[in-house]
Amino acid sequence: MDAKRVNKEYSNAEAVDIIHQVANLYISTKVPRDYGTGEEYTSVEVHTLKHIADNPGITVTELARHNGKTKGAISQILKKIEDKGLICRGESKGENKCPLFLTEKGKSLDQAHRQFDEEHSGESINQVRKFYSDKEINLAFDVLETWLSVRREVQQRRIQQKKEARKKQM
Repeated sequence: MDAKRVNKEYSNAEAVDIIHQVANLYISTKVPRDYGTGEEYTSVEVHTLKHIADNPGITVTELARHNGKTKGAISQILKKIEDKGLICRGESKGENKCPLFLTEKGKSLDQAHRQFDEEHSGESINQVRKFYSDKEINLAFDVLETWLSVRREVQQRRIQQKKEARKKQM
């Protein structure tokens, strides 16, 4: 492992590449695993479930916006976890806005997943802690959360611009 880098300046391209590599490392793990419930689920399934647990009543549109995916892609994920008995849909709020909630089975999996991540994913972060202080690590995650928020706004603006451009072409 490389020694701690001090004051390296990253270009926009380098920074985005690092974020892309980290995202791919976590998301590309499509192999289902048992998070301690006796059943296997993918990372995408359990993290979608976690977001619903953290935001009870969230809609497909809101999930799509949060994940930077289309409503169709999110609907496919939701269909899978709904068929597995992990979520249920509440009464429609109108305009097809149906709130999503965890079932008891979903709540159990969510808790098992959080415990699993705490125990197993902590291994990587604990290695990083050998090189950086808690303050530095917290700052890095604060920057990443801000980056995500800004990235979501930019993405939504681009989607809106594409919709407007298509309307003009008609």
